[in-house]
Amino acid sequence: MANPWGIEAVGSSIVIMGWLLSPVLSFLVNKFFANLSLDTSRKLRKLEIDTIPSLKETVRKVEEQRMLGEVKGKGSESDLATLRKIEDDLKSALYEAEDILDLVDYYRIEKKVKGDGPSWISRAAGACITRCKGTWLIFPRCIERIRAALLQCAKGLCWLGATLCRSGEQLPVSQRPSDSNPVMQKLRAMDIKALCQSMMRWLAETYVAACHYRDLSYEVVGVNKTNKKDDIAVDVFFLTIDGKSLRKRIEDIENIFNDLKNSPLLSQQCSSSSEIPAKSTSEKSSRQEQIVDSHIMILQKVFGRDKERKDISRKLREGPDGYGLSSNSSRPYSVIGIHGITGSGKSTLAQYVCEYEKKAQDKHFDLIMFSHVSTTFRVDKIFRDILEQITKVRPSDTERLQNIQKEVKEKLQGKRFLLVLDDLWVNNDKQMEQDILLDALDVGQSGSRILVTAQRQDAAAALGCAQEQIPIPDLEEEEYLSLFMHHARSGAIGNDTEYERIGIKIANKLRRSPISAVTVGKQLRRNTRIGFWEATANDVVLNETMGALWWSYQQLGADTRRCFAYCSTFPRGYKLKRDELVRIWIAQGFVNANSDEKGELEDVGNHYFDELLTFSFLMQVQRKFTTHDLLHELAERVAGSDFHRIDLNGSPKDIPAGVRHVFIGANNGAKVVVEKNLDFRNLRTLIIKERYTGTDRTTQPMDDLEEVFHWLFMRLKELRVLIVKLNHGPKVVSVPASIDQMKHLRYLGLRFPGDKLILPSTFSKLYHMQTIFVKRDSSYMRVSCPEDMANLIHLRHVTAWMPFPNVHRLTSLQTLTHFDVKEEQGYELKQLKHLNKLRGALRIWGLEIVGSKEEALEAQLACKQRLTKLVLRFSNDTCNPDVTAEVLEGLCPPKDLVDLTIQFYKGSRYPSWMLSRQHPDAPKHLQKLRLAFNSIRLASIPEDSELFTHLRELRISHCDWDRLPGNMEHLVSLQNLIIRGCDEMKLLPTLPQSLRMIQISYSDVLRTTCKEEGHQNWQKIQHIPEKNFFIRKLSSGEHTSGDESVSGTLGRPV
Repeated sequence: MANPWGIEAVGSSIVIMGWLLSPVLSFLVNKFFANLSLDTSRKLRKLEIDTIPSLKETVRKVEEQRMLGEVKGKGSESDLATLRKIEDDLKSALYEAEDILDLVDYYRIEKKVKGDGPSWISRAAGACITRCKGTWLIFPRCIERIRAALLQCAKGLCWLGATLCRSGEQLPVSQRPSDSNPVMQKLRAMDIKALCQSMMRWLAETYVAACHYRDLSYEVVGVNKTNKKDDIAVDVFFLTIDGKSLRKRIEDIENIFNDLKNSPLLSQQCSSSSEIPAKSTSEKSSRQEQIVDSHIMILQKVFGRDKERKDISRKLREGPDGYGLSSNSSRPYSVIGIHGITGSGKSTLAQYVCEYEKKAQDKHFDLIMFSHVSTTFRVDKIFRDILEQITKVRPSDTERLQNIQKEVKEKLQGKRFLLVLDDLWVNNDKQMEQDILLDALDVGQSGSRILVTAQRQDAAAALGCAQEQIPIPDLEEEEYLSLFMHHARSGAIGNDTEYERIGIKIANKLRRSPISAVTVGKQLRRNTRIGFWEATANDVVLNETMGALWWSYQQLGADTRRCFAYCSTFPRGYKLKRDELVRIWIAQGFVNANSDEKGELEDVGNHYFDELLTFSFLMQVQRKFTTHDLLHELAERVAGSDFHRIDLNGSPKDIPAGVRHVFIGANNGAKVVVEKNLDFRNLRTLIIKERYTGTDRTTQPMDDLEEVFHWLFMRLKELRVLIVKLNHGPKVVSVPASIDQMKHLRYLGLRFPGDKLILPSTFSKLYHMQTIFVKRDSSYMRVSCPEDMANLIHLRHVTAWMPFPNVHRLTSLQTLTHFDVKEEQGYELKQLKHLNKLRGALRIWGLEIVGSKEEALEAQLACKQRLTKLVLRFSNDTCNPDVTAEVLEGLCPPKDLVDLTIQFYKGSRYPSWMLSRQHPDAPKHLQKLRLAFNSIRLASIPEDSELFTHLRELRISHCDWDRLPGNMEHLVSLQNLIIRGCDEMKLLPTLPQSLRMIQISYSDVLRTTCKEEGHQNWQKIQHIPEKNFFIRKLSSGEHTSGDESVSGTLGRPV
């Protein structure tokens, strides 16, 4: 048993130590380091609010001057090379400045997370001080006298330290003391700089510890903290870093900036009128104008191509094998080629033909498909495009080529199809993949067609069976003017006479380039000042297509331009996802947090994205986005040497020095980086996307993946964005502990075909982390120390099944795909209470653990106004039905929810927010409702219930219902009805007339009777245009899908 007198002695010692040392160390810290800290703080502040904005503005001006010289052909090559060198040096200085602020912020966060005192010491000290609480009062006068004496000694030490440090790092030779004095000889030999730095760190750490013990004694003993007179205002953080080195780095940046901005080339004034006028807030488009812009963008109108469209449609039907065998009897199809220069409108014409054929009354083609091929011919990508358009579901990137090839053949078997291969290039290295494509197309019906667009005439001929080559002509002058004025003035109010006069001058400069007409016209539509139109008409930069595109680029906001330039990281034709791209922009710091736009960074980034989309710098392809080839070339030219790509045929030796953003699309890309020992130390983006197609036998799973990751982590310490997508790998991937070296990392994207991904405990030290994206191929992700994950206070998006406790601390969180309720501390449902920034989809599992309505209400789901999709999952275990019903009653979703799934619900009733007519908090715009996995039957659809008013899809999955809800005819907006795995269901009720599709899967009785002519079920579905029936049974475990999404491969339609 512990000696009570010993405990009291220790407690008294702690009190005395804290009281004695804190004023002494406070004095020393103030005297030695206050000026140092404040000076460093001032320099950092200047760097943030002055130097970095000035660097960005100067980089913009240099880029503008360089691009003007390139597009106008002015300036010598040596001047352009000098401008490129100045631009690279300025960017390097800018990146260095951003890295400094980023690292300082990292250590501030680390200090905030770790706190000031070790918890076990605090507890021990508190116990000791409490024990001696009654005995410490006998020492106050003695302590005050000792404190005064120690303070005098500290002043003497301060004078000595100032004397030693005054002259610099070492004592100067001219003041060298006599060699006969051994003490001074030792001082002479000392490295004073190192000594002072050691003293600085020791004093800072000791001061923090002393204040910790002192404050602890105040708290335990009961002394009011306002009586302390020895506190200081110095930020101790600056005392724990190498302040002199930090100041030196900042000064170097300032010197480089000052030298470069005074270059004679930069002092030249740009005479072009294309300089960007300062945008005032009054010139910003209103919300209604932005909606009109987006509407015009969506409803694209084709000008001057009716003749060509009719001609192509005629050839598609009336060719030599229009309704019979081709001249080459071994092929059921022929090829028609459209060729012309980039930006001449080939793709637009091909899309125009497709849209016409889809609406054609004769329905000549059973299937119509479109695939953008680009310079890299990938048969797996073409197959995925085909299946996505037929089945409405895109196969996984990790699906084997043989599997998707087989499915393509099944879908095309006996069908007359039209396949458009857009932007096809002749590539002899891809002959094997081309043969695989043509083999799959051979199963089609005679009269099928392949329509090819290409820059070269021989591209279509490379596929064989080429029927005819069609050169795309220039638009007629009048048609081109109509195209231009449509984008420049469509929907405008007022007299168009003056605008048309100037518009004719501008259109004549654009040399009938369709892409120039679209981009320039849309920018002019935003700025309706006659003076601006006149200046544009006189701008010689518009005389060339690239110059016109660059002019349009210059009209964008500065932050939007930087985001567009980043798109050059990706290969031509690469399909971009909106959310992914916006989050990457945020991770790179391109999204201005101080802009006039309201809302979260994601809202500002989406505004940039919409601006690029509105002005055609991005174009939508199905649900993804890409850039036109000419605009991609513009992005490459603007970006300069910052960006580089290594594709399947690329060579790592071509990587320029100082590159910051790299995309590797080669097989075994990660291994290539390691084996070639590439110098990527300044890299900010590394995207590795394996493109194994099934024809390359050299690609093998990387057994040494962890070693590859370790190499990357130890050398790429400046990375902000790391994305690794592999088609091969081990079943279990353990990320090495060295990931904590990547202190700047904000975006981590991983995709592996394995079963489990394990993150180390050091992952919780990535304090800047914003997005963790793990594709579903990795079914589970585990963290070695999940309790520390809540230290990632800047985390905004977690798109992975990765349970960890105390998620309530992550108040910036916007995406949390899964939340598991558990009977453990930190996993309670109330953890969601303050996460009101959540948006998108949220799946909550384990709701059977929640014991009451009050517990459910603590989640405050109704306050999460930006949630659009919600999955509420109970358990298949037996629970109290009344309690379960109360829990669901307390889980009322937000009003703007559009997609709701309830699984394993066995309550005694459905909640009032579903059934009540006028529930104040019920969802008002719900479009999809799924009731699944033995959830209780919904008795009837209530009349005038707001939740069901806008319902467009109802899905009942794997329930033992004997019938659908009553009053189904009240669902006046319902378009899709899906019934899966409901074997007990025999009869259908009267169905709403609004239905457009019914799907019945794995429900044998219902499926059979709905196909039996004359049966009442058959009669009740005759008004529905699309009827799908599937007969394949679910495989074991397949029913555990989190949200029961529809798949085109559910089974074989009959």
